[in-house]
Parts: sequence; structure tokens; C-alpha cells
Amino acid sequence: MRRTMLGVGILAFAVAVRAEDNPEVRAAENDLRSAKSHLQAAPHDYAGHRKEAVEHVDKALNHVREGLASVEGKEKRVEKKEQRLEHRDERLKK
Repeated sequence: MRRTMLGVGILAFAVAVRAEDNPEVRAAENDLRSAKSHLQAAPHDYAGHRKEAVEHVDKALNHVREGLASVEGKEKRVEKKEQRLEHRDERLKK
């Protein structure tokens, strides 16, 4: 039973750490959106470099979204494990 409680405590801490809103990544995402806007508003194509830069920004935004999605998936898995441990601990108390 002590082992179960220790596991629940560790998982609860892990969820709290991962549950942060990722402020730095969100800020970077906003900056990338702003950069894309500025690039698209530029008056010249700069021999195709502007278009290529916009494509790279789009790829970076996609990577940011995928990264955030992977963190959210991990959080959900940890929460499920925590719930199973709590349920198991409740059954053992009965």
C-alpha cells in the first residue's frame, strides 16, 4: 500500500509539472505567426526567398503544434495511470 501511495504521489507531481501551459512555446508560436504575417506583407518577393521563408515558418509552426500535442498526450496517459492507481488503492482499503 505504501508503494501505491508513493506511485500516486510521483504521478501527481509529474502531472503538475507537465500541466504548465508551456508559456515559452506559446510565445514562440505567437512570434512565428507574427513573422509570417510580416513576411507576407513584404512588398517584394526577394528572388523567391520570401516565399521560402514563409514555408519554413509554416513548418516551424507545424512542429510547435505537434510538440504541444505530444505533451498533451503524455499528460493524458499519466492522468490515466494516476486514476488507475487511486482506484486500486481504494479497492485495497476495502
